[in-house]
Amino acid sequence: MNKHMTEFEEVVLELPGEVDDEVAGDIEKESVFVSPGIERIRVNADHKTARIFVRPGASVDDVMGKARRYLDVMAKQLSGFEIKVFVETRRRDRGPYQADVNEGLVQRGWMHDYGKGQVAYSGPVLRLVKLINDRAGELYGKAFDAKDGHFPAMIDADTLHKCGYFDSHPNAVTFVGNIIEDIDALEEFRLANSCSEGAHMPPHDHVHIDGMCLNPAACFPCYPTLTGRTVDGEAYSWLGRVFRYESRNIRGLDRLYEFNVRELVFVGSEDYVRACRAKALPIVEELAAMVDIDCKVQTATDPFFATVSAAKKFWQAAQEVKNEIKIPALGADGEVKQLACGSINLHGNFFGKRFDIKGSDGEPAQTGCVGLGIERWVLACFTQHGFEPSRWPKDVAAKIFA
Repeated sequence: MNKHMTEFEEVVLELPGEVDDEVAGDIEKESVFVSPGIERIRVNADHKTARIFVRPGASVDDVMGKARRYLDVMAKQLSGFEIKVFVETRRRDRGPYQADVNEGLVQRGWMHDYGKGQVAYSGPVLRLVKLINDRAGELYGKAFDAKDGHFPAMIDADTLHKCGYFDSHPNAVTFVGNIIEDIDALEEFRLANSCSEGAHMPPHDHVHIDGMCLNPAACFPCYPTLTGRTVDGEAYSWLGRVFRYESRNIRGLDRLYEFNVRELVFVGSEDYVRACRAKALPIVEELAAMVDIDCKVQTATDPFFATVSAAKKFWQAAQEVKNEIKIPALGADGEVKQLACGSINLHGNFFGKRFDIKGSDGEPAQTGCVGLGIERWVLACFTQHGFEPSRWPKDVAAKIFA
């Protein structure tokens, strides 16, 4: 184990085995959830060792045990499954990709970044958000006869438990808390903030978590509304507000804490759900062509929590139940990266069983969904066309730069 000092104490650990680029990327991204004493973990170019950046004041011995356990489970992920591409579009715009899009949108007054994974937008950004969302809704209505809906931003913890989210993504959950119903605790909080220059948070023992969460997946609130029903081939669509805690991975429109997802859920027999997934592919292709962007839809897996990642990723890849919408953009280093801008998913009868939704045959119904991450589509569009209207498709430019 080699050590040397930088701003952080840097410790080099050997990985259990050599990992590929995909696993290395997962190790680095999810490393923010290993320990409060670890700033980051970086996989070295040899893909056989990793650097652990230990925060000042943290005990190296304490955090190394967690780092080793983390690397052991993450390195067990199997990759190398054949990636199947179902849709691929090529943009007509031959101009270069635009760098520093987030900064450019802020400078033009089209976006305000609050710095904690939340953004406000107006002007061309807002109009592009509306254009993509509205067009997707129209296409879903025509292709699936999808019923419009609206669902709350908060969701009951029992519902998330039924959906299996706590088992798969505990690191992304945000619980809603309030100050306990006690006059002294409330007065203490009031006095602390009555004349202070900044906000003073209540102590942990004064915060009550009553079992409500911010919704981390757009499709989840739909399933409780179908409990006890028999559904014989129906689709539902809406714009959902989604919240996923991303810790230090937050960055502009690339990775938000709070974002919008245009959702489509289909419920019925296995044949119906699989047919819906197939019908969704040309819709994604049409949306990408509308805004003239490079785009692929391909097989993929979810970023599960470290201790269950290997098993769940293997199952997803082997069953080919997840297709991801990949759209190129530029990373902070200026290199092209593939943004996951949405997905098309099959759930089998999982939600049918969990929420007592029956198909016409009396068996648990099958479900599937399509989610479009609207803000990432916006980022990809401005990356691929820049800020000058002349590079955009004429009909799109006329609508968003008006």
